[in-house]
Amino acid sequence: MSNINLMPWREAVKQREKTQFFILLGGSAFVAVLLVLAVNMLFEQLIQGQVERNQFLTNEMVVLDTQLGEINQLKKRKKELIDRMTLIDELQQKRNLPVHLFNDLPALVSNGVYLKSLDLAADTINVVGDTEAYSRVAAMVRKIEKSGWLGQPHISSIFSTGNQPIALSEFAAQFKVMPTTPLGADAKGAAK
Repeated sequence: MSNINLMPWREAVKQREKTQFFILLGGSAFVAVLLVLAVNMLFEQLIQGQVERNQFLTNEMVVLDTQLGEINQLKKRKKELIDRMTLIDELQQKRNLPVHLFNDLPALVSNGVYLKSLDLAADTINVVGDTEAYSRVAAMVRKIEKSGWLGQPHISSIFSTGNQPIALSEFAAQFKVMPTTPLGADAKGAAK
């Protein structure tokens, strides 16, 4: 048995193991490359999906911004219309104010009080006149307070003038037209 040589057999086994190792190494490298490509493709798809979602959100934000701009314009227009309605209502209410004032004036002015001028500016009525006695002006002030639509009477001056045959005192007074509940107040309440 001494003449049997086992060396070529060992070398064939080493060669076969070496070949199997390189095959396994190549197969592992191929699987690793496939795995890296698959993960890369997955990440690319996730990134692309996120970019599409971001683009969609950007487009929707632009649409919402235009709608908000339209809503703000509508609110501005609504406010302008309410302001117009309020102004028209105030003008409607003030339209008959001089007629109402001149109708009630004889009942408000006491006997012995003589009006020289009457000035209506905004909601304030300025009166200048003469009186025979201070008590008659006081009675006129009380009538104004009780009228319901006139108020806040204020006598700014009253003094005696001795240049007429009857001793008259000149006075200056002012009072305000009290606001009623206009349509504009309801519209302002609705606007809030």
